[in-house]
Amino acid sequence: MRIILTCLMVVLAASPIFSQKAKQLEQLLTAYDNANLFSGTVLVAEKGKIIFEKSYGYKNGPKKEKNTNNSIYRIFSTTKMFTATVILKLEEEGKLSVNDKLSKYYPDFPKGDSITIANLLSHTSGIPNETGSENTVDEKTFIKFISAKPLNFSPGKQWDYSNSGYYILGYIIKKASGMDYEKAIESYILKPLQMHHTGFHFNTVTDENKAFGYDFLSNHMSNEAFRFKTDHPFAAGAMYSTVEDLFKFNESFKSNTILKKETIEKMFTPYLNDHYGLGSDVLMVDGKKRIGHGGGGPGYRSIYYTVLDDDICFIAMSNSILAHTDLIVPKIENIIYNKPYKIPAVPKVNLQELKKLKGIYSTGDTKFYVTVVDGQVLFREKGHPICSLFPVSNTLFQLDENITFSFQLDQTGKINSIVVKLRDGSVKTGTRTANHYLWGIIGNATPGGWDGKDTPLQADLKNPNRYFLKNFHLKKGNLKFRVDNDWGYNLGLNSDGKTVALNAYDFPIAEDGQYDIMLDMSDPIKPQYSIKKSIL
Repeated sequence: MRIILTCLMVVLAASPIFSQKAKQLEQLLTAYDNANLFSGTVLVAEKGKIIFEKSYGYKNGPKKEKNTNNSIYRIFSTTKMFTATVILKLEEEGKLSVNDKLSKYYPDFPKGDSITIANLLSHTSGIPNETGSENTVDEKTFIKFISAKPLNFSPGKQWDYSNSGYYILGYIIKKASGMDYEKAIESYILKPLQMHHTGFHFNTVTDENKAFGYDFLSNHMSNEAFRFKTDHPFAAGAMYSTVEDLFKFNESFKSNTILKKETIEKMFTPYLNDHYGLGSDVLMVDGKKRIGHGGGGPGYRSIYYTVLDDDICFIAMSNSILAHTDLIVPKIENIIYNKPYKIPAVPKVNLQELKKLKGIYSTGDTKFYVTVVDGQVLFREKGHPICSLFPVSNTLFQLDENITFSFQLDQTGKINSIVVKLRDGSVKTGTRTANHYLWGIIGNATPGGWDGKDTPLQADLKNPNRYFLKNFHLKKGNLKFRVDNDWGYNLGLNSDGKTVALNAYDFPIAEDGQYDIMLDMSDPIKPQYSIKKSIL
């Protein structure tokens, strides 16, 4: 009876603590939700018990359907932990060894006798990270393509992240198990763990809980992100899941449901680099080991890790590339561990004043591109992806407390410069040089080819956000639109063959000829284009 009473007292004492933390987490996430800077689901568990689980934003922007705790998201590279788990399970069954040479499965692979399965699992093979969708249509095509590429370094000597290595692991799973890769994942992991909302072929998923991925998502506007036509990137990142299914996967490592204890220890031990084991990130923070794997791709971000010593699991999935997921999760952890954190205030900003921030700012060494859409200030440094800034005032913004963006007024009250303060204390100052972007076309259908410079488009004098070329000669081939010779901001064709998306498929040019080309960026979230044969 004394033991029962003691346990009851502990539970009653802990409940207010959990309740307070849940309240703090909800306040944090609501702040980002109100700023349109988080759309997704968060789950936190301690010692096998879910202590917080809540969803924000929209799973379907145009229909205004809210995310729920059952929302299904693409998890991209978190898939690698599933691939590694099946490889290690096959080793337990004696069907392969992580010490097997690549030459056992591909005798003609250059230096295949010096690359092991363990090298592929740990990103120490030296095989370059090249998995363009046109080269990954099937095993034969990919192996021919990747085996022709020189190694980046001697196997086992360095660490370099390689999706290519995980493509090969997917094919090895088929050879060793006698099952297609997806079936092996289902047989060894999904069915035993009853992960009913996890799988492959996300494009064909018809579940009402499917969360669409977005390049931009707000209360009023949205643009769906690029969707791969195939189940790319295969064993390196093709899976989808929910937070609760991923939590089931996490718990399997504690119960040894799939793998033996000694196998799990090998998986969670750094192989060469100090932060990666066999298919898992392995980090020591404050003397405590944390394991897991993040994932990100068009429209989605997945974060999953467990602090092993404390048995605390953090899972966050989002369906907007502009969501501040990577910045929010550390604050979630600080709340759980009673460490300092800040909930950013959401001020009232003047939408008309925000529009004055738009433009190109040059530092001399780099350029900053600023766009304002539906009250959100979108910032991009040349060569880097776009991010959405959290407002502090009409002229001051931040990513977090240590990265700030201050727009400066000149004597006439016009915005003429921006000061960017970075986490390391360095400062970059950019002076406004233009109000509109310089768009061009690039590709083997253009005079410059893929490795040359853009062919600039002309700006319409009446509408400077509309760009065009008239009666311009294109060769049979492909092209893309991009800004200022910079692959950091390029537009292609989505899988529907109609709409435009970031980093999407090439626009095909069927034959040589004279073309009229138009790109309309009046709505930067939903660009319009046309490429038509000229009428002479």
